[in-house]
Amino acid sequence: MFINKIIEKTGLNKKDIEELVRKKKEELKGLISEEGALFVIAKDLGVDVREENKELLNEIDINISDITSNMKNLTLIGRIKDIYNIRTFNKKDGSEGHVGSFLLNDNSGDIRVVLWDDHVRILNNKEFVKNELVKIINGYAKQGINGRIEVQIGRLGKIIIAPEDVDVKKYPKIKDDLLKIEEVNLNQRSISLEGKIIQNFPIKEFTSKTGDLGKLCSIILADDTGTIRITFWNEDATKIEAFTMGDHVIISSLNPKLNNLDNRTIDLNASRNTNVKKIKKEINLENNFVEKIKELQDKKNAIVTFNGIVSSVDNLKNITLKTEEIVSLLGFTVSDDTDFIRVTLWRDNAEEFSEVLKKGMGLRLKNVMTKYSNFSNRNEISFLKDSSLELIDLKIDNIKHHEIDSNKSKNIITGNYTKIDSINSPGYCEIKGFIAKEIKNITIYEACSKCFKKIENCNCEIKGTTLPRMILNLIIDDETGTIRTTFIGESAEKIIGYKTDKIFEMKDSSEFESFLDKKSSELLGKDIVVRGKIKYSDFTSSYELIADIYQEVNVSEELNRTAKELGI
Repeated sequence: MFINKIIEKTGLNKKDIEELVRKKKEELKGLISEEGALFVIAKDLGVDVREENKELLNEIDINISDITSNMKNLTLIGRIKDIYNIRTFNKKDGSEGHVGSFLLNDNSGDIRVVLWDDHVRILNNKEFVKNELVKIINGYAKQGINGRIEVQIGRLGKIIIAPEDVDVKKYPKIKDDLLKIEEVNLNQRSISLEGKIIQNFPIKEFTSKTGDLGKLCSIILADDTGTIRITFWNEDATKIEAFTMGDHVIISSLNPKLNNLDNRTIDLNASRNTNVKKIKKEINLENNFVEKIKELQDKKNAIVTFNGIVSSVDNLKNITLKTEEIVSLLGFTVSDDTDFIRVTLWRDNAEEFSEVLKKGMGLRLKNVMTKYSNFSNRNEISFLKDSSLELIDLKIDNIKHHEIDSNKSKNIITGNYTKIDSINSPGYCEIKGFIAKEIKNITIYEACSKCFKKIENCNCEIKGTTLPRMILNLIIDDETGTIRTTFIGESAEKIIGYKTDKIFEMKDSSEFESFLDKKSSELLGKDIVVRGKIKYSDFTSSYELIADIYQEVNVSEELNRTAKELGI
């Protein structure tokens, strides 16, 4: 035993050292013997005992799967599986800090290793690359903000690249196993997929909270099990520029992330190690035939083919994009004897099929995508580049129709609609139309909790607490004209599908523009009934509507109302 050497070098007595051994074994959850704990303590105290018992060097190397929160003085050996970008932040004392991380892998699993300040320099070392063997000395384990255990390298920690005292054969090189999209989950740390690019979005620039200019680019990848969004950030955005819709690719080293505003959806982020490779292999997306429309509500972001009967067709609509481009949109409903589903066509498809589709026709919708809509709280169908629509001979008895539960507002919405082009004075009215323009922004203001006015406009004797309040402006079209319609507070939250505090968190993030695009796509062309107050705006020199309540158009109620008006 080398306890005597520790006593000699430190002046501690045997009882003190035995207590240190007890605490060290407790700290390492019993994964180390007394001799191993003594070896670690000697190292902590600066006593060189490496020549005393070299076998103990192997004992103090902990497997990744054995690591639990609050372990200290960890020695880990493994291969670099992924390297993440370095972030800069402002410390409380006003100085600039840096944080970076990488994913470490051994035969037992993966763990994220977090580096701070000067330690992050190693991430830019040309020898610090994926699959290189590294040794971590004096790391400590803690629970990260995502609830996972991670290892941090403190001021006294150290990372050795390609350590010489390690048996390389014990740490085989990492192979990227390809997953199916339906297998992606948040417990995975580095993901590789094979699929077909079915949608790509142009690079967008944004200003970060620190004032730096950034950029992002996203694609939608599909395989025979589903679809998923992959986002490339900043310098990594160039990795996807050369690829386009229809390309079959393998994409490696992706990191899963829960969508900020939809806890049903997992997205993927690219990292500095992400590689995109075009392949000749074709990904077959044509085998997902769904027998019954009801089953489509269980398909999450899936590419599907199904048959049904046209149960309703909207009029062709013209909607305005953020770019002020005016495009055509056609909505219709397809049903069978189990359920119905809403379908949206755009541009040329909308114009072509507006002259073809009739109620009662049989259809086959091939290679279309299911997308969840917060507005209807149901899956709906979107067309992709490879989607097609075929007229078929189909007969189904007792088809399901589009029904909306309007019990909450049926005693308030009267059905006495005002045509938009006839609005020429203040007052209350109801209008029925469709959402005709993309959302450009969502406003959040600080309001008094009593009167809901802006804090600077509050006249309450005793002011209430300050709370954020949302304003959403939409353009409603009823084919006689358009009117700017403002939704405030709860009505804005209801139509956008999220609470104000969640939107407030997103406002300054790089994902906000993508969120607006997603909500616009979801809301554009939706038929809606709105009741509220007409006010004249000096700013726009026109009448506008301040919404009190709204509801999605109930097809059955509208048909009954029209029948009564016609005396049928």
